[in-house]
Amino acid sequence: MKPVIKYYILCLFLIVGNITFAQVFSGDINLNGKWKFAIGDGIERAKENYNDSGWTEISAPGNWEDQGFRRYDGFAWYRKKFIPDVRDADRIVVLELGYIDDSDEVYLNGVLVGRSGSFPPNYLPGSKSHRKYMVPNQIVHFGKENTIAIRVYDAQLDGGIVEGDLKVHFSDIDLPFDINLAGEWFLNQGKRVDQQEKQPVIVPGLWENQGFYDMDGYAVYSKSVYFPEKLKEKKLIFMAGRIDDVDQVYINGIMVGSTGKYDERESEDNYLEFRNYFIPDGIIKFGQDNIIEVRVWDERWDGGIIEGPVGIISQDKFREYWMAKRRN
Repeated sequence: MKPVIKYYILCLFLIVGNITFAQVFSGDINLNGKWKFAIGDGIERAKENYNDSGWTEISAPGNWEDQGFRRYDGFAWYRKKFIPDVRDADRIVVLELGYIDDSDEVYLNGVLVGRSGSFPPNYLPGSKSHRKYMVPNQIVHFGKENTIAIRVYDAQLDGGIVEGDLKVHFSDIDLPFDINLAGEWFLNQGKRVDQQEKQPVIVPGLWENQGFYDMDGYAVYSKSVYFPEKLKEKKLIFMAGRIDDVDQVYINGIMVGSTGKYDERESEDNYLEFRNYFIPDGIIKFGQDNIIEVRVWDERWDGGIIEGPVGIISQDKFREYWMAKRRN
């Protein structure tokens, strides 16, 4: 099946693809400055209500070696609180966390929202990229206190949130998803899902930044998604973001769309395209969990579902949203 969508949807989606990550963010919350900090590890430190009153305060950005932890290599945690305005509740939320040495996991209110690299015993450093993690709106407490917790592993030399500008960004360019699929998925190397080998990853995001360093070839994203009965009479679109390089999308074992030549392992700049596929009638099991698989072939370099938006949206809602945007 070719990824040819009715012309108005394809054209408008190309617009949102260009705008979503190119617009100037407004209403930033500055996260530079003092953070609570403690060396050592323990996943309980990610919890929203964890008691960090006895922790040290250090500045971020800045090496922890220069702030009293000289020559320390290993695990450490950062924590910080912020309060977003209730008027931002319908906007895209992005955590921008500078450059972290070496690997990190980022939690908001106890929920994992981003990861770069991987931790021992299968240690891989995160790429030297600016950490920018999109956050599902439903986990943000607008008008109330929120807690960011960052787990860091440093193998040698400098450690921690070493440089950059730390912010919470809010964007006016948003899509009113019926089901937002940004967040945790599972990823397998190869052409099929192996329940024993699948690993959690954050979508969207490079798989190289999430423990699959230097991986090229075939891999499969999978996720169990509940479709409420209220969507039963809607014509639905699966917006799969920008994928590097070629993909096939299956829902409950039935292919609903593809881009590029998956089996032939051929790509003609497909990595530039934002995927959106109509979901044919009779495929979704409403009122139940459904299995979505995004099968990817990556030729070289970056790989995976690398940019959003990713989610399920009704055709009517998509069209009405963009008609309203064009009038403004």
